[in-house]
Amino acid sequence: MGPFRKSILREIRRFGHSKVLVTAVIVLPAVMSVLYSLLFAKGVIDDLPVAVYDGDKTELSRQLIRMVDATPAAAVTLHVKSIEQGRHAMVQGLVSAVLVIPKGLQADIYAGHGGAQVTAEISGAQILNSGMLRRDITTVLQAFNIGVETQLLGARGIPQRKGYAMAYPIPFEKHVLFNPYGSYAYYLLPGVMFLALIVTVAIVTVYVVGIELKEGTAPEWIETAGGSATRALAAKLAPYLLMFCLISVLMNTLLYRFLGMPFHGHAAVILVLGNLFVILAYMAISVMLVALTANTRFSMSIAGGFATASLSFCGLTFPALGMYPAIVALSKLFPYTFFIDLFIEQSLRGAPPARSLGDLAAMGAFVVAMALLMPRLKHIALNPKYYGKD
Repeated sequence: MGPFRKSILREIRRFGHSKVLVTAVIVLPAVMSVLYSLLFAKGVIDDLPVAVYDGDKTELSRQLIRMVDATPAAAVTLHVKSIEQGRHAMVQGLVSAVLVIPKGLQADIYAGHGGAQVTAEISGAQILNSGMLRRDITTVLQAFNIGVETQLLGARGIPQRKGYAMAYPIPFEKHVLFNPYGSYAYYLLPGVMFLALIVTVAIVTVYVVGIELKEGTAPEWIETAGGSATRALAAKLAPYLLMFCLISVLMNTLLYRFLGMPFHGHAAVILVLGNLFVILAYMAISVMLVALTANTRFSMSIAGGFATASLSFCGLTFPALGMYPAIVALSKLFPYTFFIDLFIEQSLRGAPPARSLGDLAAMGAFVVAMALLMPRLKHIALNPKYYGKD
């Protein structure tokens, strides 16, 4: 039996005897993937509660309320007797917006005075909710204005079709590409789901390498691999790489098969390679931390924090276009930045495969950097003064 095979079998035995590793590598990522899928299963936010103050109480005001209630984002759940009551309900968190329809709206419109001003007071405490409400209420008011103007022109004997053209002289047609329904399952879910995976990858990799130093079994580990630290590390990480790749397959199955996420890419293999390379990149970072610090507990803390911070710097929650140049440069130190770029290009935008080769190369660079520290890793693995440390 060759040294590489002997080393792999040694690691498989160690894995099978560790309930902590079995739970961390298999159980937790699988459970988290399912939970995140259920969390984002609805995909879009709808029926946000809206309060209405109807000071006009006419057929025209009731029509406007029905139109707002019919939008995907808003649901009229509360009719208030005063504007202050509506604001109080918003402060209490009972509603996300207050629609104020002033008295005399219908009379002013039909008298040709231009109509009273309709106001929407929207809570900005939750940015996503306020943005959706602002979009849908604005759309309703524009449509309402066009409809009223068309009716007024019709009352003057102008045919409906011509009246509509006069009320809406420059038609505007909007086409939203890649994610037309604004589904958060298509955008945030993959980012959060794969973040949980890379955090697990980083911490587990530090643990399985660092435990050899803590338990003083590093010489046996290197000897089993025929004295080659590179072979020993490759054999140690190979079973975990396989299991993490299988977890990534489960995640993609949940995303594309069960949640119906679209895939517009020309070659699924690029996305598969992206999954593989981001796992390898965070494995490489974890190995480098152990090699540099020779301290398992400290390395696990850094690896977990570094992997978690990846979501903040990757541009998924806040676009890179709005970041300071120095922060954009700092984000390149996180492999997840390149993975998210590759994911959006291949899955949502359908970019040519060649467009993502740079992202794959950037993630591969972390593995190359790890290779430069292999002599250092072998040195601490064979030096007793590094054994027994947490």
